[in-house]
Amino acid sequence: MGVLTRPGEVLLMLRRRAGRAYATLPGGGIEAGETPAQACVREMLEEVNLVVTVEEELAVLETLGSREHYFRVAAVSGEMRLGDGPEGVRQSDENRYDPQWVPLERLDAVNLLPETIRPAVRGLLETP
Repeated sequence: MGVLTRPGEVLLMLRRRAGRAYATLPGGGIEAGETPAQACVREMLEEVNLVVTVEEELAVLETLGSREHYFRVAAVSGEMRLGDGPEGVRQSDENRYDPQWVPLERLDAVNLLPETIRPAVRGLLETP
């Protein structure tokens, strides 16, 4: 998962699925032969149309029986929008993907999953 920030904001994927509203950090599964960092770079391009570089690993969390790696990333190029990967293909009225910059003051109002990553995200946003 990629944690991409700019002054006072973090990039989140706002989701509506099966009547639930929540947010996640862009990212997803690791494909055969990929490292977690390589998967993060690929997923950021697929999900939010941005080429990124990995700066550091922030956390490794066990979530619903799987291991998720969270990396602080820096944008290199691209225009932030819903990417051309599976999320764009699966988009429907019942399953929405909406990448957005979320300001620090709205972070607590967003149902960010997993909740355990919120302190790391907040820490990056509060660091000058």
